[in-house]
Amino acid sequence: MSPPPTLLVCTNRRFGADRPSCAGRGSEKLLKRLRRRLAELGRDEVVVEESPCFGHCRHGPNARLLGGAFSHRLSADDPDAVIASLDSPPSQEDPP
Repeated sequence: MSPPPTLLVCTNRRFGADRPSCAGRGSEKLLKRLRRRLAELGRDEVVVEESPCFGHCRHGPNARLLGGAFSHRLSADDPDAVIASLDSPPSQEDPP
């Protein structure tokens, strides 16, 4: 039996106007909305967890499918787009 798909959402907060962070760009709201939307869809097999920094702060909010691809520039306003990426993960390459 394979482990459940686990989506890690960076909730790291860096302070200072010149130091972007995922939490500063709404990742905590995204985390809550993802959990709620997955429950609405009956996708109980997906685990969503908070994560420390991935090191891609300037591209946040960021998430990563455990063992797989990163997703960058995510929006708390569109959790369905993040959920869709679970079925067809984006490239593991860093964004431009």
